[in-house]
Amino acid sequence: MKRKLLPVFLSFALLANGSLTAFAADPVADAVTESDVQTTVSEDQENQEEVTVPEGESSEEEASTEADDSKETSDVITDIAGRYTELGTDGNPIDGSKAIENAKAGSGVIVDVRTPENYNKGYIEGSISAPVFTSDGVVKRSDEPTAVAFTETVTGNSALEGKEIYVLCNSGNAGAKAATVLLNAAGYSLDNIHTITYGATGLEVRYAFLGTNNAVTGAEAVAAVDSSDVVIIDVRTTENYTKGHLKNSISLPVFYINEKGEQAIAETNKDSYAVSFADYVKANISTFSGKKVYVLCNSGQRGARAATALLADNGVDKNTIYTITDGAKDKTVNGAFVTVDGYKFVSGNDAINAAKDGTAYVIDVRSSKAQAKTGILKGSISQSLFDADNKLDTAEAEALEIAFKEEIPSKITEDKPIYIICNSGARGAQKATKLLGELGYNTSTKEDGKVYTIENGAKGLELLYAMSGTDGNAVDGKTAVAAVGKDDVVILDVRATGNYGSGHLKGSISTPVFNANGVAKTTDDQLSKDFTKYVTDNKATLEKKELYLLCNSGASGARAATALLKSAGYNLAKVHTITGGAKDADVKAAAIYVSDTHVINKMADTKNYLILDVRSTASYTKGHLKGSLSLPLFDKDNKLPDDLAKAFTEYVTAHKADFEGKTIYVLCNSGARGAAKATQLLKEAGITNVFTIENGAKSEVIQKHFVTDPVADPDTKKDNNGKDNNKNQNNGKTTTAATTKTGDTAPIAALAVAMLAALGAIIAFGKKKIVK
Repeated sequence: MKRKLLPVFLSFALLANGSLTAFAADPVADAVTESDVQTTVSEDQENQEEVTVPEGESSEEEASTEADDSKETSDVITDIAGRYTELGTDGNPIDGSKAIENAKAGSGVIVDVRTPENYNKGYIEGSISAPVFTSDGVVKRSDEPTAVAFTETVTGNSALEGKEIYVLCNSGNAGAKAATVLLNAAGYSLDNIHTITYGATGLEVRYAFLGTNNAVTGAEAVAAVDSSDVVIIDVRTTENYTKGHLKNSISLPVFYINEKGEQAIAETNKDSYAVSFADYVKANISTFSGKKVYVLCNSGQRGARAATALLADNGVDKNTIYTITDGAKDKTVNGAFVTVDGYKFVSGNDAINAAKDGTAYVIDVRSSKAQAKTGILKGSISQSLFDADNKLDTAEAEALEIAFKEEIPSKITEDKPIYIICNSGARGAQKATKLLGELGYNTSTKEDGKVYTIENGAKGLELLYAMSGTDGNAVDGKTAVAAVGKDDVVILDVRATGNYGSGHLKGSISTPVFNANGVAKTTDDQLSKDFTKYVTDNKATLEKKELYLLCNSGASGARAATALLKSAGYNLAKVHTITGGAKDADVKAAAIYVSDTHVINKMADTKNYLILDVRSTASYTKGHLKGSLSLPLFDKDNKLPDDLAKAFTEYVTAHKADFEGKTIYVLCNSGARGAAKATQLLKEAGITNVFTIENGAKSEVIQKHFVTDPVADPDTKKDNNGKDNNKNQNNGKTTTAATTKTGDTAPIAALAVAMLAALGAIIAFGKKKIVK
């Protein structure tokens, strides 16, 4: 008779504690809701929850069916949502443009299941209206009047026989599912039923609703760049627009570069780029009214259709919108591209210096409201052209234009350059340049021209900082270091994430305005947006504290962060720049804390980095970072006894070659007592490149990477497999973690050996019994 062996497990519990991470991403996904610009059905009405029945239980319908088998023959579907789930289909999704193309070719038919009201507001030519919506939302049972009417419309319909059926609802969700169930019940194969992705929120579909296809040639577009009757909209990526565009065109991108570095397009009217586009059009509708609107995209296809739909949906007459044929690929268009629109530019710093020393006139044409919010540049001339709503084409703006022409000649009397501040270095500066030209000032782009636009306008962070009126409220490094841990001070480290990770002040928060490309330049930069979001989300806490800004050298990074804090509504009297930044001697000496993610990224590089675990042997055994060296300073009672400190120093002295030339990362329980003690002992032994892992073993990031590898025998330096590991790590060979046999280490090590020996005996005994 064979005897079963019982496996023996040594189990250790791992305690999970939280750690602070700045700019942590919220894992909650955005919810997709059914909606439509023109729909009269609310999102709540269409987005009915799918009815699901727990495994092993029966729905009311199933229960009644079990009770009365005669009902199995009924054609009534009492739970349409549940039936859709039972069908197991994914809806056979199809892109809106493809569905429209196939329908035009005659191989398919579009069945529009929205309400009659929405259908009448806009529909695709040749589509069949067969609603599955009532005033209460999507139909739930097949015997509802709306569902019955739908079934009657599609059953035996010759227009649908032998064709692919493309279902169009508000957003490609509940309505399409209900229609799929009813179509299938009417005898149509699921293989031939397709859901149009995004439904009526899709920009291809919304363009088709318009039934328009106005176009102009590239030559016509180029001839119109200076026309007051034409507005040219460039919908390509901002990167492409910057490289070259038609003069006077407006950049309103529906194309963008995604996270993979690839060009993508807004596909629905809910996409962020589509929303930004729509907001601009609605806010500047007078710019488009009574004019022809020429749309320039990459090739005169998808981008132009998307933009046309968005323009029409937001108040622009569809009959005034034209696609520039072939878009940027047109040779005439490409040959007419400019990069600066015929204007001369100057940097924000040059403008700041010129205003300071009086070598140029600086005119601020922003609204008085905008000037009050950000402040004005000392030495500049305030002469608004924008009204209170930031518009240039209202009655108020016309009055401001008249005042500009009347007052500027008395303010600009010398033959000096003229620098213009506007909101972003575009519309306001262009209008001011035009007016200055009419007043007789030299606006030529040639060398003798006197009029310049300040790059990025008031979006430029250097200019914003200068307008804020602060001198930085500097604190020196010593003061900053002394403030570490104080309740009324928060240190914002604005250096690049990598610099922060490799060494920072304890408790400081990483809020970078630097990356590999340098410091953020404008409020539109992603770094600026991330910084602003953080300080806005945490304003209730942060604005009560003194904020110390730490950048690389106490210059551009601190100024950028200060400008962003000002824009976010902070009182700059409580915002301080740490003089010298990370280069300050006191700061540099105290910046001994490294982030958990940084350590994990360096963990495999044992040639240049050493992770030194000073927790108790018991804690190390329960879980530690792979390849780390265990030199406990804590005993089993979480105390720091002198005998362990002595053994620590003896080991370091005897194995100094293993430490020299490496960056040492110390891991203790929480990044406090143990790390401080280890740092002191290492420095006394001549090892100075020592850093503390902030939060220590309390960090969830650290804990997630813990392993329970065997602990090496401290005397023989052999691991549990008997291999000699007492080798210099500088040779690039892995050294198994060794522990000193003092304090609480010896009994635990002996216990581990005894348990392993017992396990071996059990296995050996089992084998002897099995093999007879």
